[in-house]
Amino acid sequence: MNFIDNLMKKIKYIVIFFLCGFGTLSLFSSCEIQESFEYDYADDNSKLNMSAWTYIQGKDSLSLLKQVILQCKDETLYERTEKATFILPTNQAFTAYLKENKYDNIAAVPVPILKDILRYHIVKAVVNFSDPVLAPSNKPIAYTTEKGEIMYLSHTSTYVGLINEGTNNQWQIRTSNLVPDNGVIHIVDHIVFLSEKTK
Repeated sequence: MNFIDNLMKKIKYIVIFFLCGFGTLSLFSSCEIQESFEYDYADDNSKLNMSAWTYIQGKDSLSLLKQVILQCKDETLYERTEKATFILPTNQAFTAYLKENKYDNIAAVPVPILKDILRYHIVKAVVNFSDPVLAPSNKPIAYTTEKGEIMYLSHTSTYVGLINEGTNNQWQIRTSNLVPDNGVIHIVDHIVFLSEKTK
């Protein structure tokens, strides 16, 4: 009787051991790393070996920007050989803009407004935050945009890029210092605009 009880206990422990082991293995095998499905982050100063326009066309996260550029027939702004800094608003930025301004879609926005948006998001200088001139953090520098208005660009002590720091509205850059053949790209989740300096 004692022998049978001991045998049953051993069988019970063996079964529990195998069930636990099988459960653990199935748990690990079902885990997988979720890749970023919207943004492909790149190392700082990644050379893209393409124009800003070619880069935009290849990114799903910039498809609304591409639509705006085509609607305005402004591809040449992004294919230019003259170097510039391209602030590229994501789909998230345009979706928020449409909602805030009560437009149903990009096609509903008047072309002159879209052209103004595009031109404010292009700075007529190469602004790379790893440039020694921009090394001090929290030092906004004024640059002229294609629209003819000022945009202040700066960065935090951890080199997160900022747009219009020290004004009534400032925005954080999501991805900085991508280097196409015709300048520098910074990606932002907002439509940015001219903002007055705080006093």
